[in-house]
Formats: sequence, C-alpha cells, structure tokens
Amino acid sequence: GASGLVAKPENIDHAIKHFTSALQAKESEEEAAVYLMKCYYFKGTFVETDTAKRLAVYELSRVLGEKMTAKYPKSAPIIYWYMSNLAKWGEASGIMKAAKEGLADRLKELSEKVIALNPRYRNGAGYRMLGIIHYKTPYIPFLLSWPSNEEAIANLEKCLAMDPNDLMANLYLGQVLYDEGNEDRAIEVLQKVADSKPGAIEFLEDSKDIKEAKELLVKYKK
Repeated sequence: GASGLVAKPENIDHAIKHFTSALQAKESEEEAAVYLMKCYYFKGTFVETDTAKRLAVYELSRVLGEKMTAKYPKSAPIIYWYMSNLAKWGEASGIMKAAKEGLADRLKELSEKVIALNPRYRNGAGYRMLGIIHYKTPYIPFLLSWPSNEEAIANLEKCLAMDPNDLMANLYLGQVLYDEGNEDRAIEVLQKVADSKPGAIEFLEDSKDIKEAKELLVKYKK
C-alpha cells in the first residue's frame, strides 16, 4: 500500500506494538529488541516524512539500543540495528552536526564490533556499514582524520564478496569509484543496481537503492 517510497503506518505501528509487548518477557527480550529496532528503522525511513518525527523514531531506537547493547554486548544483530538507526539519526540531523558530536567515531566503533562478532552477519553488513561510514564522513582536520575512500572501497568489496547482489553496497561502491575517478566502473556498478528488480522481502529498501542509482547515472553520464 505504499505510495512511492512512503509506506502506510498501520502495519508497522502494529508490529511496533507487538514487539514492544514481547520486549517485556525475559525469554523473548533479545530477539524482540532486534525486531523493534528494525521496525523503528523502517518507520523512520519509509513512513515518517517530517524530519522531527523521523528523528523522534530514531531516538526511540537509540535509547533502546544503548540499553540492549549494554545488556547483550556480544549480540551482532542488536549492535547492527542500533548502529543503523544511529546512522539514520545522523543523516537526518546533518553530517557535520553528527560528526562534531562524535557520532562518526561511534558508528565506526560499532561497525568494527559487528565485524569482530560476526563478519558474515547479513552477508557482511558490518563491512558495508563501515565502508559507507568511511565514504560519507567528512575529513575534518584535528577532529576526524580517519575517513578514507580507499577504506570505503575495501570494506564495500568485502561485503560484496559475500553477496555480489547487495544493492546498497553496490550503490555506495559506485559513488566512491566515481569520486576516485574510476568513472567507467562506477557507471557499470550503478547500472547493475538500476537494472535490478526489488525483492519481495525488502521491497521498499531495494526500491530506494534502485531509484538512487538511476538518479546518479543521469548525473554521472552527463
């Protein structure tokens, strides 16, 4: 029932209610926390169109994630979804604001923790996130000196070695390659994303990546 990339709220709100209830039971707490943070990610990305409301959703996940990562420090899924919502919060807040508040360092640390705990979680999602963080975080002298396009490419390619069809990893790899002057390969990688069909399980997530790839191709082919 989505309109473009904006989903109706009823189903995800029902899911949030269900997993919030499941969170109260000790035997289901860890799993429920993962699903609840996934729900917050979906709602913030594909339901809320107002920035303040989107930030409020990601804030709910931040608070939950901080509590659950302290309680389950060896859970790659909990750390990954906590990190994913933090990244979205940073995106909605503004990259420079987030960088100055230390968010970029925190995201890097969390990505590396996911990789250490389970490098194959979600087909190398920790590597994908670390690659994206290296690419999107601005180099700021005396504040952030570690961001590197070389590291971005290396980590994105590690993810793609596990899942060559990861649309988000390909989407960002294409952007880094273009910025590094490898325009032909960048266009080839982005064309692969643009020609893909969204899957049934993550239809809106895939549709978003495909749409962005098509927009970048128009820009890069000029």
